[in-house]
Amino acid sequence: MAAAFLPWEEWLARLLYPLAVAVRRWLYRKQRERSLARSEGWPRMEGTVLLIKWDSSFPREEILYSYCTEQGYSSGSYWHWFDPSNAREVKIGDRIVLRYSREDPEKSVFLSFD
Repeated sequence: MAAAFLPWEEWLARLLYPLAVAVRRWLYRKQRERSLARSEGWPRMEGTVLLIKWDSSFPREEILYSYCTEQGYSSGSYWHWFDPSNAREVKIGDRIVLRYSREDPEKSVFLSFD
């Protein structure tokens, strides 16, 4: 059963949704800045995109990737926010550049698409 919204509820949703997206994106950028700073001395390497999950509540997709270290295979994830000024279609099998922790290879930080 679908919910029917009153006109004022639709108006409020149209007003608040862009604000919620902007706040969520800003929080993600701050978290990413901290992750990049924390991983400054970590070694760089290439990884491969394994899976792409679309987030229906925000304009983004989760990129799941894998990489191989001396300790074996590991995986990580990255939220790719859609940006009209920099459109990038990500596909399974794409190569990425990342940093990983030698002490805990499961910790990694996405840097860029290759």
